Amino acid sequence: MKTLYLVRHSKSSWSINGISDRDRPLKGRGIKDAHLVS
Repeated sequence: MKTLYLVRHSKSSWSINGISDRDRPLKGRGIKDAHLVS
């Protein structure tokens, strides 16, 4: 049986303009939450 994991993106910083979503840095909460789900 296959398993499908659905993960919502973490909190990211929107204060930096002109960069793609992929390159956008995580906020402190986003880093903490990423550790919780990993």
